[in-house]
Amino acid sequence: MSKIQYLIGVDGGGTGTRICIAGLDGKELVRAEGGPSALGQGIDKAWTNITLTIRAGFEKLGIDKPDFGACIAGFGLSGVTVKAWAQEFENKNPGFATIVVETDGFSTLLGAHDGAHGGIIAIGTGSIGEAWLADGQRLEVGGWGFPTSDEGSGAYLGLKAINLVQRVVDGRAPETDFTRKLTSVTGNTRETVFEWMATMRQGECASLSPIVVEFGETDPLARQFLLDAGREVEIIGQALRRTEPSLPLAICGGGLSQALRPYIPASFLDTTKLPQKDSCAGALILAHRALTP
Repeated sequence: MSKIQYLIGVDGGGTGTRICIAGLDGKELVRAEGGPSALGQGIDKAWTNITLTIRAGFEKLGIDKPDFGACIAGFGLSGVTVKAWAQEFENKNPGFATIVVETDGFSTLLGAHDGAHGGIIAIGTGSIGEAWLADGQRLEVGGWGFPTSDEGSGAYLGLKAINLVQRVVDGRAPETDFTRKLTSVTGNTRETVFEWMATMRQGECASLSPIVVEFGETDPLARQFLLDAGREVEIIGQALRRTEPSLPLAICGGGLSQALRPYIPASFLDTTKLPQKDSCAGALILAHRALTP
């Protein structure tokens, strides 16, 4: 692999793509962000947004026409658990010298523990728990997808919120400042709520979660929703630790994972750690390992 000049880490999900480019020493040189690249949204779309984002990163380095053949790329992608999608993605490699394709959960794990064994609970629009044990075994908990799983996530909170809206419209629950804020988004009649639900995918559902967080300290129902989500995070962690009780665990994600921390049972939260690095850095670790297997 003497011709290899760059290592690339790619974190691809349903809302965006984040890439980092490094030299052969694995130290990041630049980052860039682009459109979504979850495999469930289409393999061609994923590759288009990934390559556009990588090109944007190279442009920051002053390289207008990067040679993908001189690059090893590690990918942490949403949708890789569907083997047919993962295989099609690999088959459509646009010319990278080597690609390593993993779940976004595993790249998040590698980043959180800087390449060491451990586990993560990733909380965002959706949720998943993943562990890489000392004996090499890998575990996944949750992550079954919307609307049946994603416990503790933004979509989970959104489902609770839209159900509350339905109860308010029916007269089964009282109007409050919390519910009025929710209905300002969803509408406050059966017709408008049904219209809103007609286009309700995971992201739209999760868009209600910031309102739940906003009222968490002042509204008892919003607080209960958050406590329920926090308990679900603990349950995911307990399942990951079922064979290794002392497994290091990091709670990962964006703003929601931070906002949820006060509602996670303290006895569990105190046994977790903050992630060292993010999923993009974890994908870069995949690329670096492929350079020196």
